[in-house]
Formats: sequence, structure tokens, C-alpha cells
Amino acid sequence: MKTILVVGVRGVPEVEGGVEKHAERLFPLIADRGWRICIAGMRPFLQTGEYRGVALWRAPSFGIRRIDRWLYAAATLFKAIRMRPDIVHFARLESAALLLAYKLIGCKTVVRYGADCDAHPWTGPRKWAMRCAQYQLRWADSIIALTPALARKLPPPHKGRTNHVIGNALDRPERLQKGAGPVISGDYILFVGQISQKKNVHSLITAFRTFAKRHPQVKLVIVGRWGRNARRRQISALNDDRIVMLGALPRSKLAPLYQGARFFVNPSIREGHSNTLLEAISFGCPVLLSDLPENRDLRLDSKHYFNPGDIHSMASALHRAHANPDMFRVARDRYPQWDAIADRTIQVYEQLFAADTGLPASPAARSSI
Repeated sequence: MKTILVVGVRGVPEVEGGVEKHAERLFPLIADRGWRICIAGMRPFLQTGEYRGVALWRAPSFGIRRIDRWLYAAATLFKAIRMRPDIVHFARLESAALLLAYKLIGCKTVVRYGADCDAHPWTGPRKWAMRCAQYQLRWADSIIALTPALARKLPPPHKGRTNHVIGNALDRPERLQKGAGPVISGDYILFVGQISQKKNVHSLITAFRTFAKRHPQVKLVIVGRWGRNARRRQISALNDDRIVMLGALPRSKLAPLYQGARFFVNPSIREGHSNTLLEAISFGCPVLLSDLPENRDLRLDSKHYFNPGDIHSMASALHRAHANPDMFRVARDRYPQWDAIADRTIQVYEQLFAADTGLPASPAARSSI
């Protein structure tokens, strides 16, 4: 039985974040197929030692975020030295800052390449960690980009390294319907995600207030935790009852919000392969999204897209979707389920061992995103 150590996931289950959602859905399915998985997480995001057949290991912590980040990097390397996994799967680029050290102890390495990989400009110690990780990608055995647009930013594959495109997937609606969540009455537009500059929530609020001059009965419901430098006071100072801030909610509580929304909007200026957008599609919720290359890779009709840097474009899109939300629904069968993503990821793993034995391996299919 091959062993995989997953590095870079804060914790599972029900931990907010695209990386964490991806790990929660993907790795139990890989474990079901006969692989032994251990996720290295952090306090306070891991509460147990096992989740659906996946072992969970919690790195030591001092409770100071910046120190814990470096402590986590060192501790997971020592964990690998003791564990000797066959593969180390880096769930985010920053966690690959010590990739070469893992190679030197004999581990094969897979790096998940998402939105944060192109999040310039970085600052402080994280800047050097990200630059170091970017440089060490040349020694990775495989890189999995979430979208074709992200894959185009990778250095070309060479002997000993392969690049793949495997995105996220749709949830089965019943997976998100575990418990009752908040119910909002009346018409509302829904945003789910971190409240941060990269998610462009402040521009969405500005566009919504322009839209609401003609539709004063409509609310904007925002679900998510506050990010650093989120300008929270600026939103609070608006004192607008039509803007409903629900804070962070577990994914199992989101079903009634997706089902009741007139439509869902993703205004991001930086994105990978949005899990919340795919959740909205899973529930048949109409969707609007910014026209980033990564979002364009979803290959939706042009009516779904708007310019995230243009308030007029965003407000106009809100008017279009509100006038006829049924026109903005997306067929679920256009996108894969998580079982298919697990199979494609396993094909990437198998290729690494086939190269050692000289046996042919089935090619890893590109994700149909």
C-alpha cells in the first residue's frame, strides 16, 4: 500500500478555504481506493485523528500565526523523515518551500498549483517562502494546475516532471444538506467566500448599492470570514440594512442559502477554480462571475461574465441576472463529480511509480472544467 503525506492543509472537515474543501472531498475518496493518506494540519483546525479513512496529524503550535507557519514547515518535514511516505502532496504552493528537502529524503512530490501561486506582490517572510517554492517547482515530479489558464503560467514539462490540469468538482447536493442553516426571506443575491481584496467584495457592495436604487427590496447576503486588511469598518459604516453579513458558516449550513438565492455572484480579481461557484451550480443556483481567465476556463456563455474592475459592468450584470435568473443557471452535467477527480489524481500518482518500473501507465486525463 502506497503512502501519501498531504502538506499545506490547515484542517478538515468543515474548515473554510478552497484548499481545505478540496482536501476534504478528494483524499477520503483516494483512501477508499487503497491508498494510505495522512493529512498534516494545524491547530485549531484539527479536532480528531481520523476523518473518513484519512489519518490526521496535527503539527505543534505556539498559537502565534507567523511562528506557527514556520514551525509547521519544519515539523512536517520531520514527520516525513519518520514516516517515509512514497509521495508528498503539497496542497498549496507555499507549503512546497522545502520541496527539495523532501526530495533528498527519497519522497516523490506533487504540487497543487492554484490561485495563490500567482498572487503577487507577496510581502514579508511569506514573499521569500513563495519565491523559494516557485524556484523549487523545477524539482517537483508532478504539478497539478487547477485550470488551463494557471497551467499556462507553469514552466514547460521536462524529463522527470509532468504537468496536469485537474480542477475541482461539483458536490452532490445531499453532501451539503446535513443540517439546517440560516434562511433569508425575500429576494437576495448571494456571495460566499473570504471577505478580502482578492475576492473584490467592496466593489461588489458598491455595484449592489447602484443596482439597489432600482431594486430596493433586494438584499446582498455575504457569507465568509474577514480576511486581513478587509476594511471592515468601511462596510460597517455604510449602515445599510440590505447588506446582510452572516460571517463564516460551515459548508453543511449553506444549502438553504444557495437554494433560496435569486442568483450567486463571484466578483473575484484573483481566483483558481472556485469551489463556492461549483457549489452554487450543484444546487442549480444561477451564477454570475468575473471574467478572469481562470473563470473563463469554465466555458460559460458570455452573459455570465462581467469586468470585476468596472463597477458599471458589475451593476449591469446584476440587473441582467435579476431580470431573468433562469437564464443564468448552468447544467450540472457539464462538470465532473469528485469521484472522477480522485481517479485522475490517482493516475498522476501511478505515473510516478510507472516511471521507476519502466511499465506503461494510463495517461492522466485533463479535467473537464
